[in-house]
Amino acid sequence: MRRHAVVIGCAALLAFASTGSLFAQPAAPLPDGGHLQNPAASWLGGVATETAPAGDAFNVQTVSMQEPAAEPQAAEEAPLAVIDSPSDVAPPTVSSAAARRAPKTTPKPYKGVYYNNDFSYLSAPGACPTRLGDRLKQMKLGACKQINIDVGGEYRLRQEDQHILGRNDNFILHRTRVYADVNAGGWLRGYAEGIDAMSNWEDLPTRPIDENRFDALNLFGDIRVFDGCRGDLWIRGGRQELLYGAERLVSPLDWANTRRTFDGVNVMWHGAKWDADAFWTRPVPLGQHAGGDKNFDAPDQSQEFSGIYLTRKGLKNQAFNAYYLRYLELDGATNFEYNTVGSRWEGSLKGWLLEAEGAYQWGDYGRTDHDAWFYTLGVGRKFGCLPWKPVLWAYYDWASGDRDPTDGRNETFNQLFPLGHKYFGFMDIVARQNIEDLNFRLVLSPREKVQLMVWWHIFQLQQARDSLYNAGGGVVATDATGAAGQDVGQELDLVVKFGMTPRADLLFGYSHLFAGDFVTTTTGFTTSDFFYSQLSVRF
Repeated sequence: MRRHAVVIGCAALLAFASTGSLFAQPAAPLPDGGHLQNPAASWLGGVATETAPAGDAFNVQTVSMQEPAAEPQAAEEAPLAVIDSPSDVAPPTVSSAAARRAPKTTPKPYKGVYYNNDFSYLSAPGACPTRLGDRLKQMKLGACKQINIDVGGEYRLRQEDQHILGRNDNFILHRTRVYADVNAGGWLRGYAEGIDAMSNWEDLPTRPIDENRFDALNLFGDIRVFDGCRGDLWIRGGRQELLYGAERLVSPLDWANTRRTFDGVNVMWHGAKWDADAFWTRPVPLGQHAGGDKNFDAPDQSQEFSGIYLTRKGLKNQAFNAYYLRYLELDGATNFEYNTVGSRWEGSLKGWLLEAEGAYQWGDYGRTDHDAWFYTLGVGRKFGCLPWKPVLWAYYDWASGDRDPTDGRNETFNQLFPLGHKYFGFMDIVARQNIEDLNFRLVLSPREKVQLMVWWHIFQLQQARDSLYNAGGGVVATDATGAAGQDVGQELDLVVKFGMTPRADLLFGYSHLFAGDFVTTTTGFTTSDFFYSQLSVRF
């Protein structure tokens, strides 16, 4: 109980502070910019009403809860933009008279990666920096004020009480992120973001995803090498987080106490109709600070992650992505090469929400050929005229498994660097590998700053002789004979979020697993439970 008191006590202090002058007035209004947004789950993962959310993992890696796009929503709802760059959709130009008649909207500057945050509205005439951290944004230097500096960050406090397939632990997680963004003349940029993540009061050894003391998440420079009438070409070099599409395959893992990052180069084209990223990186492994190591995090020199990611812009109430991703291990216990080509489409029409994504994967795993697939189909409905504004989604997720582990072919889809926490239950027992998941999600808004979510998953193995994999890609259980069947079980996730201020929120969640025959036979457990509470403050 004392651990719950820490979170709730801090929340009470923050709520009291929010009555002061710092939050007394709303910031100057700004048009939303027209991003496609899904009202179903932008708040999931404990992100405030201005920001985009994220993810978690049970064992080694974790994932974000950023929700796919659907259609524009009201400004007071927490948005989740599929396209995170501030330049994705420019605000419309309106006359002063039209601006006075237009409904006031709330700026949403925070994105899934903070280097895409957009505080340019604070430079507009009449803008008033009234929110936490506003006075550290849009600071101008130089004789012509051509240098712009933003400084900000986040503090997050989370309590977890886990009873998940024999892992019983109760602990507190602290995470602080601080960044500085320097832009010179619109053609040269430097960005640095540090993290300090720690875990306290554990009964079990600290997980690699929970601790990273005083290290760099992002440390890169951008330079614009071409500026034409059809678009701009930029080159980025250094340490950088990657976030693409709906984060099913590439995510920075915001729900984890640490976050995933990479070292490498990214060539970025920002055009009128298409954005394109071509990147080559080395992953930076989690858990490098285990045992009190104070060295700077280093990339894995035996791995490469590269790809091309395309985003179509300007489609009314639609989003489209296409991609090719390549992941290599050149000097590990088992070398591999995974090539993944896929696409994603999402749209909305008269309250109906639709999404589809799929990819084919080929390559080598050790001495075996690799051949695998995944796809997801979703249909949703917004009931804006009903009390509590319910939003209902039904999804079917399918990822291939290995039919015969002895036939010299590897058919288990590799999920790469995903946000599985959002898509396959908050207990992180399941990954996008050898799985079929029929799930239903209902989001309710009983009050302006309160949201409730109920999510029901029905899990089946895609192949009985392959393993059940957790959110980090680790093996949970295997029955090579297939006699344990394919019934993993069903998971119920309940979440309630309180938006305390525009930049602070409080989250409570509970999850329960009703284990199926496969889990009970291979692990001996019939149920699992997970409770957590979280306070997030951005500045």
